[in-house]
Amino acid sequence: MKNDTLLLIRTHIQSMTKSEQLVAEYVLSHAKEVIYSSVTDVSEKVKVGETTVIRFCRKLGYRGFQDFKLSLAQDMVMIEESTNEEVENDDTFDVLSSKIIRSYNGILNETQKLVQPELYEKAVEYLNKAENIYCFGVGSSGIIAQLAVNSFVRIGKNCVWQTDPHFQAMLAVTMTEKDVAIGISVSGSSKDTVNNMKLAKDSGARIICITQNARSPITQLADIELLMSSRESPLQGSALSSKISQIAVIEILHAGLAIRQGEKAQEYRVKTARAVTDRLI
Repeated sequence: MKNDTLLLIRTHIQSMTKSEQLVAEYVLSHAKEVIYSSVTDVSEKVKVGETTVIRFCRKLGYRGFQDFKLSLAQDMVMIEESTNEEVENDDTFDVLSSKIIRSYNGILNETQKLVQPELYEKAVEYLNKAENIYCFGVGSSGIIAQLAVNSFVRIGKNCVWQTDPHFQAMLAVTMTEKDVAIGISVSGSSKDTVNNMKLAKDSGARIICITQNARSPITQLADIELLMSSRESPLQGSALSSKISQIAVIEILHAGLAIRQGEKAQEYRVKTARAVTDRLI
């Protein structure tokens, strides 16, 4: 995983203690100030102990506060060109379109920084050997699960997807060690998806999760966790930016699997295309 301090904070914040989350939120909102602050300054601003600030830094993998500040300072050079622009009521469509596209590009760039090639290699190996691939998700993540199934079916993989969480649970308990379950959840805490992943794991299936939260209930169950970037709040659960990064992860898996499948993938692309061609007007 390439270094990006603020992105690292966002992917771990939900697993922190309440006091550590206060530090995280302060850093995310006052990154420039933190670079020039001492550990005492930050602890006084946030109203927590200095040990909490240090513990926050170490939880992210830094040796201490100075090490954390150095990493943050390096990142701030790129933050000056931040793409996370707010849409204003008086924006013209020219300005509006530029902001939206830059924002999406920013999300994809952040997701790229979270890519760990060895995990994708392992995930593709699981998918290639799988007898069946089951995709799980609810709400807008359920839509991405359907897109994943569509993507894998086109290159010849047997895939299963259902919208109803109860039906998903029934499918999960029928899985075997020859199957792979893909659980998709931005928060990593969607109750139905997490429960169904547990059922699939108990049935012997391999578990791959796609989430923004590196330390969440779903990652605790996963054999492989594939992280994606998201800036949405709980009130933005259907934000398209998150879906774009989820789709990017699926597309990487699809491309890797197609390469692994070789000519077989191309043969199935032709077959599946022909299957629907006569349905076009």
